[in-house]
Amino acid sequence: MSYVKAANLQEALNLLKTSTPRPRVIAGGTDLFLQDWPGCLIDISFLDDLKIIEEKDEVLEIGSGVTHAMAAGSDLVKYKATALAEACTMVGSPQIRNMGTLGGNVINAAPAADAAVALVALGAEGVLIDCGNSIRRMPVDKLYAGYNHSVVDCGSEILLKFVFEPCKPDEGSAFVRFAARRALALPMVNAAARIRIKDGLISAVHLVVAPVKPAPTRLLKTEAKLCGKPVGEETWFEAEQLAAGEAEVRGSLLRCSADYRKHLVGVLAGRVLRTAALRALERKV
Repeated sequence: MSYVKAANLQEALNLLKTSTPRPRVIAGGTDLFLQDWPGCLIDISFLDDLKIIEEKDEVLEIGSGVTHAMAAGSDLVKYKATALAEACTMVGSPQIRNMGTLGGNVINAAPAADAAVALVALGAEGVLIDCGNSIRRMPVDKLYAGYNHSVVDCGSEILLKFVFEPCKPDEGSAFVRFAARRALALPMVNAAARIRIKDGLISAVHLVVAPVKPAPTRLLKTEAKLCGKPVGEETWFEAEQLAAGEAEVRGSLLRCSADYRKHLVGVLAGRVLRTAALRALERKV
């Protein structure tokens, strides 16, 4: 096996095109030992172009090479994409948060990856470039091809960044998770929400839970029924019932039974919506 540290993005793309045996891009590499090793590793973790966190033309851009620690510590992310900052504080351990990247969290395609769940709730898209310099954009949840399998071909293309609209003054977002312990544990359920409040009513909402399907899953029926509802405890209780009823879950010997997970989906849905709504109201002041 060979290992090459790319000096810049174009060199990384050229290496993908010319390296043999078939190469693979890595960044943090925190999950590499859990997978089959390719013949050639191309390390892009040193590329500054992939570590941007900035707002341009009312769009928040976060590079795929941004680590969880960087995202969690960014004032811009904490204020305008709070759900993502919260999710990144809960990933693994300090060592993993300092090495693992947002791009890797998504491409690894674990159905309950914390950062990915938050990105889907925020409405993020991934921007990819291939060896021919062609650019394409896809919603984050569409980057999943199946359980732990991404549509991104790490042997021929690179995930550059994530783009989405930052939360406006009438919006708030939040992330919650439930696991056996606070660190280094897979979540039994995690959830993220983005909500807009107008005149005391919910005017728009994204509610995402996992693990439900192979990708972080928006509860579209629940979202539709919540729109137009007043902010308050009755609505959050109704959201719990709706979310638990909509989610199709399965049990796991590693995590919990299906019945318990379904209950958790409801509890966390109500909790994350309540928190996101309170933040939206606070931002309006």
